[in-house]
Amino acid sequence: MGERIRLLGVNRSGAYEHYNLQLENGFPIPPGEIAICDLIRRQFSNLRSYHEIGSGLGTLPLMLAHDGFAAVGIERDERRHLTALAISRELCAEFPQVDQNCRLIGAAFPDAVADLDVSDSVAIFTDFVSSQAAGDYIRLCRTLSRYRYVLLDLQRFCKKRDSEAEQGQLVEELASYGLVPRTEIIDLESQGYYRLFEGRPEHQRTTEAEVVPPAVSNSQALNVEASIADTPQQSGGLPVATARHELQVQAPSEVAISAAEAASNVRSGVLLPPMPRPAQRKRFGGLLGLSALLVIGVPSFLAVVYFGFIASSQYVTSFQFAVRGPSQASTSRGGGASAMGLGAMSPDSFVVTDYINSPQAIADVERSVDLRAMFSKADLDYWSRLPSNPTAEVLKTYWSKMVAANFDLISGNVLVSVRAFTPQDSLKLAQTLVATSDEMFRKLNAKAQQDIVRLADDNLDRARQKLAEARQALLVFREGGSLVDPGKTAQAGADRVEELRKKLSMLRAQYASIEAGAAKSPMLAPLGAQISALEAHISKEDRSGAQRVTSPETMAEYQSLDLERQYADKQYTDALEMRNQAYLTRQAQLSYLALFAPPMMPQTSLYPNRPRAIAAVILGAAAAWFAGMLIAFALRDHLM
Repeated sequence: MGERIRLLGVNRSGAYEHYNLQLENGFPIPPGEIAICDLIRRQFSNLRSYHEIGSGLGTLPLMLAHDGFAAVGIERDERRHLTALAISRELCAEFPQVDQNCRLIGAAFPDAVADLDVSDSVAIFTDFVSSQAAGDYIRLCRTLSRYRYVLLDLQRFCKKRDSEAEQGQLVEELASYGLVPRTEIIDLESQGYYRLFEGRPEHQRTTEAEVVPPAVSNSQALNVEASIADTPQQSGGLPVATARHELQVQAPSEVAISAAEAASNVRSGVLLPPMPRPAQRKRFGGLLGLSALLVIGVPSFLAVVYFGFIASSQYVTSFQFAVRGPSQASTSRGGGASAMGLGAMSPDSFVVTDYINSPQAIADVERSVDLRAMFSKADLDYWSRLPSNPTAEVLKTYWSKMVAANFDLISGNVLVSVRAFTPQDSLKLAQTLVATSDEMFRKLNAKAQQDIVRLADDNLDRARQKLAEARQALLVFREGGSLVDPGKTAQAGADRVEELRKKLSMLRAQYASIEAGAAKSPMLAPLGAQISALEAHISKEDRSGAQRVTSPETMAEYQSLDLERQYADKQYTDALEMRNQAYLTRQAQLSYLALFAPPMMPQTSLYPNRPRAIAAVILGAAAAWFAGMLIAFALRDHLM
């Protein structure tokens, strides 16, 4: 076992921490197993076989086989079972009677003994703590009732029961399944409390001859406080324990069995009689092989039949085009590489791609090509052809499978692939799709051009109407105030008065100059008359100017009307320019489809790719089966 732990590790070898700790301590034999061996030597030496359920590494069955008893170890954990077989092989090389007398079965109980006659056998449970479903527990107890005797640890049967009340309840429960409790008890305190049960009532069993136990040396495994030979006997020949602590075992350090004594007690003449054994589970047989056949074999066979002999050939015709227009060229000249990227991401390309994948494309194509007749031919395989009377939704789904349009974000080109079941149909459908896409795009451009001109005309009409209204309002204002421009009129009066004042100032300066040089000069009288007349004229102008002064409210109203007239005039100018641009744009096509890879007649079918499809089905089925097996084995190991 130490070698298997070194090779496989603790968990993979089935040793786990319990057995690994025993190995580190020199692998002492548990006291319970020593006591059971001694009890079998003394009282049960004439039974047909001795079964330990949950035998682990097979210590007890190997010990019994060494002493000449027909021992069977049943262990459902595969790793512990394989380690037990390895230990058995090593022991058989030195002790041949072990190979003759011991059988180690790797299966679950009670399935392992379903086909065996156990009416003259004893079932032994040393440490059988294992979760059991309700149905499995009932089957287990009913199977135990088939045994002649059952010896089990009340503290560790299916679950731990430390109190006497729980153990008494277990005894009553086993009695309800036909197991009659006996008074034979092996009390090891915390290391086990073993109770003997009888599988059938006393009156249903034939009388058995008393068995005289072989002589046992005082140095053997048990040191019994009261001699079993002196104990009162029941009709079955077994000793009756008078108290719970009737049989007590010394500590393992006090147990010592000499090789000579052990050899003297070997019953080499006792061999295991031939017994039917249930077939062990094979990794690649049974349910595992059936699951592989169903999950891998059947789908693979169907894939070979369908893709190899039934699937109809499909031919593919491809074409590529790009959406180009004047705006793209001008943007490219002005923006360099970044502008080229913007041009490649033209929204028109997405529009055409979406159109090809839409039901409208199906309706446009059906005006020239009968899609239902093309894809519903009777010679096509059932899973590839279109139903004879498809609905619009079914036809759309089928169209998405047979026609694919993809937009390349890097180049800005649109790639369209068309499938059909003959080369001629594939080419015809591709050419029709090119024509309908180009027609759709031309209609889209024409509608856009008409919308641009209509909007420009509407905008010009609104600007013209607004300008006329602004001019009319200003005209009404001028007519009501008899002023063309109040500001300019007031400014003109002020300018005239200023000129008169300048002329008056010059005459006064001249008059003063002459008067200073010649006080009686004849020129003073005319100058004085001119000055008086000019002053009178200025005074009159001031009075008339005061009458012509415009109020602030009038000035504000005039300025508001004039501003509206100027804004309307500018709007009209801009609308007129936009209308001219719209008419110029209408004369040229905005965008167009540049078909640089036209559709061509396909030579060979590309779909289905038969080898790849078959390989994909096989690999997918194998992956699913393998994943399912991993989950199943993980659950089995977890439950076990």
